[in-house]
Amino acid sequence: MTRVLFLAESFHPVLGGGETHVRRLGSLLAARGDVATVVTRRGEAGWPAEEVVDGMRVVRVPPPGPGRTGKFLMIPAALRAVGREARRHDVLVVRGTRVLGLPGLLAGRAARLGVVMQPETNGELSGEAWTWGKVWAAGPRGRLARAATALRNRWLRDADAFVAMSRAIREEILAAGVPGERVRVLRHGVDTERFRPAFPAERADLRSRLGLPDGILAVYTGRLLRGKGLEALLEGFAGVARDVPDLRLVLVGSGGGQALSVEEELKGRAAEVDLAGRVVFTGRLERVEDALRAADLFVFPSIFEALGISLVEAAACGIPAVASRTGGIVDVIEDGRSGLLVRPADAAALGGALRALAVNAARRAGMGAEARRVAVSRFDERDGLDRYRALFREVTPQPASSSRPGRAPRAGGAPPPSPAARA
Repeated sequence: MTRVLFLAESFHPVLGGGETHVRRLGSLLAARGDVATVVTRRGEAGWPAEEVVDGMRVVRVPPPGPGRTGKFLMIPAALRAVGREARRHDVLVVRGTRVLGLPGLLAGRAARLGVVMQPETNGELSGEAWTWGKVWAAGPRGRLARAATALRNRWLRDADAFVAMSRAIREEILAAGVPGERVRVLRHGVDTERFRPAFPAERADLRSRLGLPDGILAVYTGRLLRGKGLEALLEGFAGVARDVPDLRLVLVGSGGGQALSVEEELKGRAAEVDLAGRVVFTGRLERVEDALRAADLFVFPSIFEALGISLVEAAACGIPAVASRTGGIVDVIEDGRSGLLVRPADAAALGGALRALAVNAARRAGMGAEARRVAVSRFDERDGLDRYRALFREVTPQPASSSRPGRAPRAGGAPPPSPAARA
């Protein structure tokens, strides 16, 4: 039996790619008879402190409330929870290294758990996650942030394994000094039966049930946050809207209660005369696959993206995508075959790519079929589950062979030297 404890900054009912990944992985583990628990923040006071979601036990710790500060304030309570849960588990998976990486590693070691680090976005080990988009990035503050990140990395390298969801993140982990044999590329998978292409009659029925308009629907799913490129998307769409009157843009998701929300800004822009009536905001949908299966094409303009589970879900539904050429997105879209890639934050390029697919149904169909093939062959969650379970078994501590008290043996070899010795 595999007994896995996840430590994550946020989880259900927060809607996002990382949250969805942990929920699906935990539910699949539970379905196999394994133990899966997540320790996370209680973002709102009304959420239960403990519950079971899809067979996965959820333990939420204070403090509640929106904003980034809460992610740091949760650390003491989260570490106490990890200590209490340790006896029921063998492996700790730390989701995201910016806030919880070092505390999670120390808690895992103290509890004699195998420790797996899983960065949730680009730049976590290079320091770019702290400096990206900041005017001070090239100055002394930026250099200090990168130096502090490098110092922290010398400790994080002590983890038993690292999971990279994309080739770009793998290269970043290696550049931080982690030996290649401890880095696994395990891309987020999706349920390719739940996310599947719709027949024309199904598509029409889904549109009717969701209250979506007729015409050509370009759909985005995800959080409405700054950094997702949605401001540029609306500007690019405004240019296309004049030329392709049947095209509609559907934004599925919400930014409410989150520090980087641009939801109100987007709604204000969509109400202006050149976009009035052409942009639909659905809010959060539990069955996001319904919106995807009702769509003609997908759009994912994120400026900074580790992989994009929404993009994989859309590919599994057999719809082509227009997306930014950044991060792990290039692991999902084959430019010109299963979708079109454009420069991040380039409104004109986004508009041009939307136009190219909107006016050519045959091209959409061909690219959609290729997108489905890629999703099934590379991103089926059942294949990913087997690989995760193998990794968890590998890093599960074997007390009889451990060479240091209180220390889990390294996957595939002896324990490493201490961070101080490595320096």
